[in-house]
Amino acid sequence: MMRISRAVLCAFALVLVAAPIAGQQPTFRSSTALVQVDAIALDGDDQFVKGLAAGDLQIFEDGKPQRIDQFYMVTHDPVTRASSIAADEAGRPAAAAHRVFIIVFDEGHLAPESLMRVQKGAEQFIMTHIGPGDAAGVFVNGELYQGRLTTDKGALLAGVRSAKAAIESRQSLLAAFREWPRIPSENDALRITEGARELLMSLATEACRAEPILCDAAGGMQEGVVGKIEQKARYYVRTARDLTSRTVQTITAISESLGKYAGRKTLVLMSEGFFVEDSRSSIERTAGRAARAGVTIYSIDGRGLVTATGTPDVLSTGAARSTVFDTGEDGPAILTSGTGGLMVRNLDDMSRAFGMVARDTSTYYVIGYSPTNAKVDGKFRKIEVKSTRPGVKIRARKGYMATKLPPQETIFR
Repeated sequence: MMRISRAVLCAFALVLVAAPIAGQQPTFRSSTALVQVDAIALDGDDQFVKGLAAGDLQIFEDGKPQRIDQFYMVTHDPVTRASSIAADEAGRPAAAAHRVFIIVFDEGHLAPESLMRVQKGAEQFIMTHIGPGDAAGVFVNGELYQGRLTTDKGALLAGVRSAKAAIESRQSLLAAFREWPRIPSENDALRITEGARELLMSLATEACRAEPILCDAAGGMQEGVVGKIEQKARYYVRTARDLTSRTVQTITAISESLGKYAGRKTLVLMSEGFFVEDSRSSIERTAGRAARAGVTIYSIDGRGLVTATGTPDVLSTGAARSTVFDTGEDGPAILTSGTGGLMVRNLDDMSRAFGMVARDTSTYYVIGYSPTNAKVDGKFRKIEVKSTRPGVKIRARKGYMATKLPPQETIFR
């Protein structure tokens, strides 16, 4: 998997200007001072609640109530595939609304079988859910396919099919943990690299107790087994950190490039998860920057049905895949919850997984407010959206990084 270069980031940013979607007129322009929050309102049966007005919602930033300056609902009709804005106040824009999707293959965190699984789901998503008013792009093999967003389904399908499995992936690294001498988890590997001598000696002792012949062949516990465990732990942590860094760089680059465009942007991350034991704060900042740019992140676990025990089986549909040694789901969870998206996991039917993303992006409310704290200090601001209607729960991004956005444009012209 190629390291994300500065040239690739620049090319991605420029193509959004160079290749607008023709034939459409912008519906509105947002102020850079305005913070916009996409909100999903659900009832007790997890069905979307329509008909809310601005007065039915409350929004708080760092615990302080904010005045709602902008409020409307966007609906995408799955039959006609037309999108529209319904406003609760006269004079609000009511012309067309559009969706932008970025489909991201996280190849370094997808085993070959998982990659094939999500490729099939992505193809079905493009054919079924990408409408004439939508634009999309495929980020694959370290770059935006053909360097552009497009409405051409043929080009999008070609991008999806161009994804290639990484030579070294997260699952291939974790597979080494199952081999003698074993390491129980990622966290244990990290602790060993940080000098946890008692843990190291305990694992070496257990390895020699379980396999004395292999222990003798390796040169004994002190001479050989301890070194093998240390080497395995260091290699895993070093490589896993690098893979995580590439994933975070990709998401950051996409968010920054899309930040100048008004409206909702959906990033669909296809990944099995990634090493987060010592990079949680960095991932939280990435989510905060994406939220400020109006990017909502959804993640789809390519492993399908998983379990914490049992023998790994990624070939048989419906067979539980093991998550032993694997604690990487926290990464996608931070990104999705921080931006108001969903983490879709434990589904072998990838068409259903992508369908959940499509449904979630089809109808939502947009809340805009000018923060009472107008400082652009780069700090994280916590957001909370509540409904005053009984029985209505709201899912929205949890906050954003207080950074300045460039003048807002529309990608549709």
